[in-house]
Amino acid sequence: MRQTLFTVFGYAFHAYPVMISIAFVTCTLLAVREADKRRLFLPPEAGLFVFIGALIGARAFYIIQYERIRDVWLALFFWQAGLVFYGGLIGGTITAYLCARFYRLPPLRTADIVVPYLALGEAITRIGCFLNGCCFGMPTQMPWGVRFPAGSYPFWKQVLDKLIPENAPCSLPVHPTQLYMTLGLVLFAFPLLKASLKRTVFDGQTALLYGVLYGIVRFTVEIFRGESARSVFGMTVSQTISLVLLIFSGALILILYRWTTVEPRDAARQEGSSDPLPPNSEVEPNPPSSD
Repeated sequence: MRQTLFTVFGYAFHAYPVMISIAFVTCTLLAVREADKRRLFLPPEAGLFVFIGALIGARAFYIIQYERIRDVWLALFFWQAGLVFYGGLIGGTITAYLCARFYRLPPLRTADIVVPYLALGEAITRIGCFLNGCCFGMPTQMPWGVRFPAGSYPFWKQVLDKLIPENAPCSLPVHPTQLYMTLGLVLFAFPLLKASLKRTVFDGQTALLYGVLYGIVRFTVEIFRGESARSVFGMTVSQTISLVLLIFSGALILILYRWTTVEPRDAARQEGSSDPLPPNSEVEPNPPSSD
C-alpha cells in the first residue's frame, strides 16, 4: 500500500488519481491508433469527454448507493473521492454514444475497437485501488493474502468488525481482490483485441463479448470482496449487476448471431429454391409450333 506515490514542490501525487490518469492517457492513445489503422477517425478529445462522463457517472452511482440520492447533483464535482465502476460504465457509455453521433462515427463499430482498451484501462486503475487500499478483500489464510498497515481501509473495517484491536500493527491478511481484477482484466483484454481484429459477424459483437467476460470476472471477484454489503439476495450490488450484464450480453450475442447468420441463409434458400418434380414423373414435350 502506498497512497502517496511522490511529492513535487509540496504537492502530493496520490496513487489512485495517478493510475487512473495513466490508464486514460495510455488507453485513449492506443484506441485512437487502432481506429486509425482501421480507417476510422477517432478524435482524441472525444476520449476526454467520455472520461469526464464516466467520472460523473461513477461519482453519481457512489452517491446513490452509499449516500443520499437527493445529493446526486454533487456528482458534477467528479474529482472528489468515491467512485463506482458500474456508474462509470453507464456514464461513459452514454457520453460515448453522444460523441459518436456528434462526430458521425458508427457507434457499435467504434465500441468494438474501444472495449479491449477499456478493459486494459481498468486493469491499470485497479493497481491504483491496491496502492490506495480500497476495494479490498475479506480475510484469508491463503499464502498470497496481503496485510495492510494500521489506519488503512481494511484495518479500520476489521477494527469495526472486532477482528483486531485498535492498537494492532496491521490488518489481518485479506484477499488482494484489486489484483485479482487486474489479472482477470488483462487476461481477457487480449482475447478481446484479437476478436476485434477478426471479421465479426455483426457490429457490436466484441462489445457484447466484453459484457460477458467482464460479468464473469467481476461476479467471481466480488465473492471475495470484504467491504461490500451483500444486500441483494446474498450478493453485492456489483455482483448483481455483473450477473445481469452477463446474461443480457450473452443472450443478445446468441440472438444477433442467429438473426445475422441463420435467418439470412434461410431466406436465401427459400428465394433460390424451386419445387422439384416428383420421381418418375413425365413431362409432356412442348407442342409443335405452327406456321
